[in-house]
Amino acid sequence: MKNFSLIFSIGFWTFSIYGQWSINPASNTIVCSALNKQVDPRILEDGAGGAFIVWKDYRNSVPDIYVQRINQFGVVLWALNGVGVCTDAADQSTPNICSDGQGGCIIAWSDWRSGIERDLYAQRIDANGNILWQLDGVVVTNKPNREHNEKIASDGFGGAIIVWEQQDASGTWDEWAQRIDANGNAMWAAGGVPLSTAVSNKINGRLESDGSGGAFVVWQDLRNGIDYDIYAQHVDASGGLVWGGNAKIICNAVGTQASPKIEPDSQNGGFYVSWVDSRSGNSDIYAQHIDANGIINWNANGNAICTSAGNQSALDILSDPTVDGLVLSWKDNRNGNYDIYSQRINTLGNTQWPLNGILICGNNNDQLNPNIAIDGVGGSIICWQDSLNGEFDIRAQRINANGALQWTNSGANVALAIGDQTSVKNCTDGATGSIFVFMDQRSGINDIYAHHLYGTGLSYSLAELESNTKSPISIYPNPFSNYIKIDKPIDIQITTLRVYDLFGHQVLYSEADLNEIFLPDLSQGVYLVELTTSNEKFINRLIKE
Repeated sequence: MKNFSLIFSIGFWTFSIYGQWSINPASNTIVCSALNKQVDPRILEDGAGGAFIVWKDYRNSVPDIYVQRINQFGVVLWALNGVGVCTDAADQSTPNICSDGQGGCIIAWSDWRSGIERDLYAQRIDANGNILWQLDGVVVTNKPNREHNEKIASDGFGGAIIVWEQQDASGTWDEWAQRIDANGNAMWAAGGVPLSTAVSNKINGRLESDGSGGAFVVWQDLRNGIDYDIYAQHVDASGGLVWGGNAKIICNAVGTQASPKIEPDSQNGGFYVSWVDSRSGNSDIYAQHIDANGIINWNANGNAICTSAGNQSALDILSDPTVDGLVLSWKDNRNGNYDIYSQRINTLGNTQWPLNGILICGNNNDQLNPNIAIDGVGGSIICWQDSLNGEFDIRAQRINANGALQWTNSGANVALAIGDQTSVKNCTDGATGSIFVFMDQRSGINDIYAHHLYGTGLSYSLAELESNTKSPISIYPNPFSNYIKIDKPIDIQITTLRVYDLFGHQVLYSEADLNEIFLPDLSQGVYLVELTTSNEKFINRLIKE
């Protein structure tokens, strides 16, 4: 860090920020730093430029479920460190979240309160953070044997459909489902409905709404007795099995097909499904399209997305209501270490980008666990945990509909704090950027942090910088050479001053309320000076000559 001192006058490119998004990827925005650890975050766009974030929380020693809402400015709207969705004395785990379609959300989780085995519960929270159903949740299913690995989707009528794995007395796992209405009442048979009557292990179920109160569900199925295949079911609004007790075969190629993901085809009806496939002896990526009538549209046993050397796994997929087709992302060790790749496939089943996908990030060391969100204009934003610097950081890349990278080749920085940042998830910010949530060990134990990037890949808006909003604080000269001076009213006290380059790297920090700062060693270019007072934050764009 360079020697400096500080001054205060009238300036240029200054604006006030009333929110809390940090522009520094080494700082980020705190969602929860309560006692003990917080893990397993999930994120859902709130429809207003912000997001709901839910996680598993150990502040009371035994894990509970908490949720928070953060708005488009990065301000947490509900109770400090989140609202308790379920704080029953027993263990609650694996929260999953969907929209209630009315500005709030519905959360399902695995719960040990019976003392016998895990059961499933759910809760609805309105846009203001109020609990709408029974304290600590309504029962989804509480049979004697274990129910777990639940997933949830909106039913389109203020309620939700939940699918899960359920173990029978012989130890076999089946896929079951239940629909909960807007008041928290179970709408199907008590305990739910089995999605197939075939006797076999069925695991890793995923679902999407059918738009009519029912759902399409996919899973991996061991009914051939040798290896897993992919099956699907359409369960209607009344809990009926549209595709019969045997369900529908999606892929029964040789080798194991596993970890299916599902996305709606909102333009044409039906859905896309993709999975990790070992028919070649390695783990590859395949996909299929099924229309609303259950007709398989592409090649028998799916279309190859990536059959490159090495293994492909950790698959995530995304469809966009405004653009035909499907975008896929995965981790890939064709080059030795794990990198992030992506591919687009159109509604006819044809890949749109180079064979075996485009390289999203090939940094040294491993890049893992990609997550993908729409960018609002036909492209997508992919984030991952990245070990380029030894510890895991979070980076992201935006790609357009043609597969062209929009941000810096190594990925835009999302989280660079000390310690590991992992388990990143992201969602649209309602414009062309993304909101990210992740587990963060900068304190030595996992907390929950968030960050925001605009569609530019930067943590601040160029439009805001160009607005030249009036401010009581100003900085000059601009351009500057070796120093800047700061002018402010006498009753305003600066609590912190930070200087960043355009990639969000902090190049100077001070807690002194001085009036001149010397910056003789900065390279030519554009810098941001962030000034924080007791109740506001001001950012000034300056040019170094």
